[in-house]
Amino acid sequence: MNKWLIENAKKYPDKLAIIYENDSLTYKNLQDKVHELSKKLPNIKRVGVYIDNSLDSAVLIHSLIERHIEIVTINTRLSAKEINNQLSDVNVDTIFSTIVSGVLDDVEAKVFDYNDLLNLKEVEYEKLDANDDDILSIMFTSGTTGRPKAVTQTYLNHYASHLNAKKGLKYDSNSTWLMVNPIFHISGFSILMRAIISGCTLIIHNKFNTKHVLDVIEQQKVTHTSFVPVMLSRIMSDENVDKKDLSSLQAILMGGANTTPKLLKSAISLNLPVYNSFGMTETCSQIVIISHDDEKILSGTVGKVNDNIYVNENSELLVKGQNVTNGYLNAEINIEDEFFNTGDIAAVEDGYLYILDRRDDLIISGGENIYPKEIEDVVLKYTDLNACVVVKKDDDKWGQVPVLIVEEKVNNSTLEALFNKYLARFKHPKEVIIVDEIKYTPSGKISRKLNREAYID
Repeated sequence: MNKWLIENAKKYPDKLAIIYENDSLTYKNLQDKVHELSKKLPNIKRVGVYIDNSLDSAVLIHSLIERHIEIVTINTRLSAKEINNQLSDVNVDTIFSTIVSGVLDDVEAKVFDYNDLLNLKEVEYEKLDANDDDILSIMFTSGTTGRPKAVTQTYLNHYASHLNAKKGLKYDSNSTWLMVNPIFHISGFSILMRAIISGCTLIIHNKFNTKHVLDVIEQQKVTHTSFVPVMLSRIMSDENVDKKDLSSLQAILMGGANTTPKLLKSAISLNLPVYNSFGMTETCSQIVIISHDDEKILSGTVGKVNDNIYVNENSELLVKGQNVTNGYLNAEINIEDEFFNTGDIAAVEDGYLYILDRRDDLIISGGENIYPKEIEDVVLKYTDLNACVVVKKDDDKWGQVPVLIVEEKVNNSTLEALFNKYLARFKHPKEVIIVDEIKYTPSGKISRKLNREAYID
């Protein structure tokens, strides 16, 4: 299963495989470049990758796949401490990087930048074919307690995910995918995989810019792309959106955060072919998709259920299928009768799936997962506060944002300094609310639900 690029280089040698800024590679060019780099990679089982959305990063990923080296993606927004914890959990002591970052100076690992790799001498290695259950990638997802979970994603997981997406979004070798989501997230990484498996053209954007996105869609006749809600909101707010020819677009896949019916309705009114969806790192991207053509999309549903999805008596969402992870490297996976218990609270009405909450406490902001306890721990550990609570607040721009609730005044500069030191920036509370009384449950525990109802809703 690690021969996708080789096979497409034979079928479509002169076809554009990747476009990045002013550079482009045909499938034959890409395969040649990948093979040259793969011959120089050290003989290791698993490596961390600290990468951006770039041509170099795509070449590196495909080289690792050719060499059958397990890829541990690192969120480039994390602090050095957070990265060290993750590397320790998966026994990784080496990082390949396409980014110059001072954060890596404090990471306890040997770091090779991309040019370092290019300058290495060729090594002897065993050419291995990947089996279905071999690990292709490992991505971290936040846990309610303890350290984030290291999700294993096999070659079969990625292939099955591609087949599911292809069925819902109807892309093929003639399509052109635009990737603007971070490559270190499953939302971006899965687009890289869909492109190489299907043999279509992939356009990579390093950073999201509305003008650039609109220009590229029009000029390159982009057929498919994927946005988080804040991206779609910015696109629709651009003063030139009505002047652009976006008729080539066949699908805008929404995910990574809650997409409100209000936002979807606005997009549909502009004739944008939006698809709502639901997925997670453990399912290697989407498990369910709903089209703009289905009027139910405005009801808040994420799509129709199937035999691989059901909601148990506790209203918990359970899923199974070839795209579902085989497990975590640092934690036990919750399997019930061959179904993976996601822990998400859901409901089914008339055959459509509705996500009511995401693991209760989880905040999804601009496609990033945030757990309130992590923020609370920093506040309680490094300030004089005796109690605090972090709750989610709906936000038209970001989907959701964290809000910190306290009972006594605290210096905002002190808080900001703490957050900058100990938390990735996307985890910083967007608001601090001082209240007379934090709400507790009858058993004496702070209740997020009661505090959100009292001070946010």
